[in-house]
Amino acid sequence: MAFFKSMLIASLAWTNIACASEGLEVRSLAPGASSPAAEIEELDWLAGYWVGEGLGGVSRENIAPPAAGQIMGAFSQQKPDGSLHFYEFYLFMEIGDTVTLRIKHFSPDFVGWEKKEEFVEFPLVAIEGTTAFFDGLTWSVSDDGTLRSAVKLEGQDAPLQFRFDRATTD
Repeated sequence: MAFFKSMLIASLAWTNIACASEGLEVRSLAPGASSPAAEIEELDWLAGYWVGEGLGGVSRENIAPPAAGQIMGAFSQQKPDGSLHFYEFYLFMEIGDTVTLRIKHFSPDFVGWEKKEEFVEFPLVAIEGTTAFFDGLTWSVSDDGTLRSAVKLEGQDAPLQFRFDRATTD
């Protein structure tokens, strides 16, 4: 995980992005606490193709509906000049009686940031309506249908904020 954080922080420094001090709340799982009981269907509101902004460029999320205890997703981030910055492939998955989020990161030429057998994991903190709080990362769909996400990285004062609109094509 340290490698991922250092890679992302370095890439963010390259993009020279300032984080907004206000935005979506990000929570942490208390030390020694367990994730609450949850089922993957409680996150069905995430499904769809989303296009928006984050890190100074175009961001895209493609999130599948729940199937067999999992939700598969893919994220791509462009730099301000339109070139690709990085990809994420992820799974929301049931483990025991809860849900966790596992993410793998890739450069534009599909070289993994994490080792083959490793991933970044975000345990569930809470699901409240159409907001899911994972340890250090939040996803939320507002009443107007906007998807927002925020991630807190070590060394950053404020979470990185993303905003997406549901789309059918670019």
